[in-house]
This record gives sequence, structure tokens and C-alpha cells, in this order.
Amino acid sequence: MNDKIMLAISVSHNSSAALMKNGEIIVAALEERFTRIKNYVGYPKQSIDYCLKKAGVTGREIEKVAYTTIDNPGLFIKAKTTSKFSLRDYRDYYGKKFYQRKMNGEDCIDYLLWLRDAEQFNTDHEYFDFSFLTEEVMRNPEKEMDLFRKEQVRLLSKHLGISEEKIEFLDHHTCHAYYAYFGSPFRNDKCIVITLDGWGDGRNQTVWDVREDKFKLIAESDQNDLGRIYKMATLLLSMRPDEHEFKVMGLAAYAKDSHVAKALKVIENLCTVEGMRIVSKDRPYDLYSYLKDNWDVHRFDNIAGAAQTFTEQIAKTLIRNIALETGVNRFVISGGIAMNVKMNKAISELEEVKELFVCGSGSDESLSIGGCYLLNDKYNNNKKLDHLYLGYDINDEVEEFDISSLTEKFKIKVNVDKKEIASLLHKGDIVGIIRGKAEFGARALGNRSILANPSIRDSVQKINEAIKNRDFWMPFALSILEERHEDYILNPKKLESPFMAISLDARIDKYLDIVAGIHPYDKTVRPQFVSKINSPEYYEIISEFCELTGVPAMLNTSFNLHGEPIVDNIYDAVRTFELSGLDHLYINDKYLLSK
Repeated sequence: MNDKIMLAISVSHNSSAALMKNGEIIVAALEERFTRIKNYVGYPKQSIDYCLKKAGVTGREIEKVAYTTIDNPGLFIKAKTTSKFSLRDYRDYYGKKFYQRKMNGEDCIDYLLWLRDAEQFNTDHEYFDFSFLTEEVMRNPEKEMDLFRKEQVRLLSKHLGISEEKIEFLDHHTCHAYYAYFGSPFRNDKCIVITLDGWGDGRNQTVWDVREDKFKLIAESDQNDLGRIYKMATLLLSMRPDEHEFKVMGLAAYAKDSHVAKALKVIENLCTVEGMRIVSKDRPYDLYSYLKDNWDVHRFDNIAGAAQTFTEQIAKTLIRNIALETGVNRFVISGGIAMNVKMNKAISELEEVKELFVCGSGSDESLSIGGCYLLNDKYNNNKKLDHLYLGYDINDEVEEFDISSLTEKFKIKVNVDKKEIASLLHKGDIVGIIRGKAEFGARALGNRSILANPSIRDSVQKINEAIKNRDFWMPFALSILEERHEDYILNPKKLESPFMAISLDARIDKYLDIVAGIHPYDKTVRPQFVSKINSPEYYEIISEFCELTGVPAMLNTSFNLHGEPIVDNIYDAVRTFELSGLDHLYINDKYLLSK
């Protein structure tokens, strides 16, 4: 029997490609890792090429290929605003230069022409042919999206050498839902899948009843403003929208409840929950101007607290209503809003929730994985996604890596075992680690990580100042041996947390053992439960560390410089090591570079 091979790609925020063979995700890659442009938007050519090469297939062997959003605005894909906009550009876009004028019925073609023609939006190599973006077309959004679909088909057909008939366009939220479900441990029993995001193919919320892998849409909405409110709060706090929302979430914990309550009054009536839908209530037409004017007298931490509190309140009401109407208490969540680990914690604590699972990196980058599952759905052989070690594999380059070329810069040891790495961590050194396949998505899970002793509080300051340049209030994540996590983390519902996608409370009596991996104010942990089966090498390092210290955990943060994507290959790792304050770099469980 011929292999059933599916390829799906996302061209929007943090574009990606994923390849499936006979119901199993074989490889998935993020374009930002190749271009080194964080949250890259556009055609993921290098990701596609890598997926094909790693899987050992050609375009002609693929049964179906799909883009994972039907209606993408070509102009904004071309302009790549999420990476090209400055904070001033964002404010102008939502303010007087575009949205305010648009909502007043003014002709904004001058702004659209600027997005098309300005130098800042024309510096990257472009694969799509955007010559169809004439003034006439840009005045007609429906025509623009139609012509862009045709261009997407043309390019993909040419790139892969396949007929255009093989190429499909899949619904955005259905791809989110399929990723959420097939990435979860729930099978052969009833389950509710919820997708929440800013926007995609005319919706920003869906609810699905899934039984024995069969999906039934039971609710949807285009009025869910949680993502927009949070995005605009991020901008009003002078942080980058679509990138720094996690900083707002981390900051929210510091705000006093009484002050948050005052800032919350600004937004508490903007939307509500009716049945199983989030809907608009007293929403102003110009949301950005409303928030800007009304939050102007509130302090930064209270705005963050209000945005977070409102998100949690609406999400909890939604879940309660769904549980009441369906009688189901097993939930899976995906979409960009599912990246909010504090919201996920609040949901998990509801009496109506018996089981909850949140997939890793549920934002638009994972649409490609969901798209593969959706393409393959007709064969009824979709296999569970057990791990996210799906990206670039340094085993393909390690034999070509010339370690001797670095002898003048660093001290080098070969055949270094994990016990020695554990010893370095024990004494307080900071170690960057790169091995095997890169983790797919936004979280480092031990293969592209910076590691430190979680018992040493000063590790946080050292990493922040010498390596990551993170904001002082932001916590780091904690990797902990799966079978030991309840010794340090409160998890009464036995939730699974392999991808740092949910926040849980730390046990106060063990606080000092893992202090560097805990939010310093609310004492929560964003944990990765490390599995011996799925992460054997990382599991061994933590086990060796535990032998020395008695602590089965590790401070873990992504291996990258501030503002850059996570390292992908050995060259990226060495460069980041050289430019940072890291003490050591451990390459593929063999080479140790030290300063």
C-alpha cells in the first residue's frame, strides 16, 4: 500500500510547515528558525524544503497539500506587520492614520499604498508575487483575498512540482481544533474542544463536541474580543502586540486587587457569555481609542491585572456554560488565547472541569500540524501527537561540525557525560544545551534550552542580565521529572503538563528548592513534566542533578538572545553562546564548550 503523505502550511503569524505520513506527524518546522526573523510571516519555503528532505519524500509523493487559512489578506502577509511594525506604527494603525479614519468612512488607500510600497516592508526576500496588489484590488478586500489564494496555489504548485488540484484551503479554526484534539491524551470518550483566538476565517471562537475522533461543531462566535483587548493592553503598555502578551500576563500578578477592580470597570461590559458563545455587549465601535482614553488614568500593573482578570472571568463562565449544556467535563483548548497559562490554570480549577489538556504552542504556528490531521481525517488513522521534538535535527550536521575551529575561543571537552553537566549546574553555572531535533513552537523543552539550578535565586538575575535581557518581573519555567512533580507542585486533578502550557501552584514547603523556577509574586509554576519515554536525554540530566541535590527539577528557558528566535542549528547555538553570558554550551550530549 502506498504511504499517505500530507503536507500543511501556515503563512500567517509565525509561519510553519508540517508533514504527516500514514497518520503520524513526522516533521514540523518554523520558518523563523531558518530566517532568524522572529514570528516570521509569509511563505515558509525553507520549512517546506526541510520537511520534505527530512521525511525523504518529493512533492509528487504527497497526496494532498493545504494552506491552513482560507481568507488571508495578501497585503498584510506581504507587509509582515507583526515583525516590521514599530510601536509607533501599531499606534498609528489603530489610531488616526488608519482605523479611526476607516471607521469614519474615510478613504484610506494612501495608508494601504504605504504598507505596500514603504521600504521597511520591502527588505526581506519574497516568494509570493504580489504584483496583483494594485490600487483597485486593495479597495476590494474580497477580490484581494481571492487573488492571493490563486497566487498561493501557483507558488506551491510550482515549488513542489504538483498539479494545482492537489492544493486545498482549510478552515483556520478547524485546524486549531484538530491540533488541540489529536495533541491531547483524550480518546474514545466524549471531549469538548474549544478554540479561542483573535481572528481567523471569520471567527474567533469555536466549540466542538468530539466523540471517537468525530468532530461536531456546536457553537461559534465572531464577537470574542478577549484577544483584541489583551493585544491592545499590550500595546498601551508599550510592549509589542502579537509577541509580548506573555509579559502582560506575568506583570498582572503584581497588581493589587482593589486597584485592578477599578481598571476592570473599563472593560467588564465589553463582552459577555451567552450560552456557549462569547458575544459583544456594550462594545464601542472604536475599541482602541476607548481603551486608550479610559485606561489613561490607570497604572501599568493595574491595566495588566484587569486584562488578565477579565480574560479569566469570561473563559470560566464560558466553560461552566458548556459543561452545563453538554454534560461533558473533559476539555481541550487551542488558539492563540490558549497560550495564556494563567487563564488555563483558572479554568482547570473549576468544579465543572474534571480533565483539561492544553497543547503546546496553540497559536497560529501549530495550524500546519492541525491541517495535516484534518487532511488525513478521511483515513481514520490519525495518531496522537506524543511530543513536539519535530524540528531541525542537528544529527544531520554534527558530523560536519568542526569543533577544532573553536579551540582559540573556548575551552573544549569531548565525550562529556550528563553527570558532569549536572555537576556544573549544581555549583551554579548556566548551561546552554542543543541536541537532536528542535522543539516545535514557542517553548524550549530540553533540546534548545538554557538550564540552571532552580534552588539558586541569583540564577534568574544572571540569566536576565547576561543572556536573555528579560523584564525583571518575568518568571522562568521549571522542568521536573514527571513522576516527582507532585512533591513540588499542587496538581489535585492529575493534569498532564508536558509543554509548559498551564500554570500550577507550587508547594510552599518546597519553595526554596525550586525558587528560581517560580513566579516570584504569586508562587505559581509553568511546568514541563519531563517524560523518560519522550525526553530520555533531558530526563537523564535532571536525574543526575537530583542525585547530587535531591531536587528533581531544573530551571529551563529558551536558548535565544532577547528578540531572536530560539536557536535551530549548531551555528546558531555557538553564535548565541559567544554573544551571551552563558558559562557553557553542551552540544548533542558530547561536546562541552566553556568560557
